[in-house]
Amino acid sequence: MATKVEMVEKYTAQLETLGVKVDADVLDWATDRVGPANYNRDAQTVAASDPEEVKRVYTNFVADELEETDEEKGMAAIADVLEQMKECGSNKYRAVVYYLLSKKYGK
Repeated sequence: MATKVEMVEKYTAQLETLGVKVDADVLDWATDRVGPANYNRDAQTVAASDPEEVKRVYTNFVADELEETDEEKGMAAIADVLEQMKECGSNKYRAVVYYLLSKKYGK
């Protein structure tokens, strides 16, 4: 099993390919929010084409952690982040999605 350090290295590399300057503290926080899913091959990525999965990102992260109560605004933020990550293909790491949403919300 990968360590948290190894996972953060993967997430940092993906953010850098997107041209994002990485804030290590925010990335560490976002990685912790993902929890055990960091180590599950299927759960560590967001299936952007699955509306139920995108809704779960809103419910479990944007609403709960970022406290965005306006679902329309939260879903729009997620759509923006997923569009930004389009070049990542199907490997949209959940921690990277959470990181970008956190930055969007001023975390």
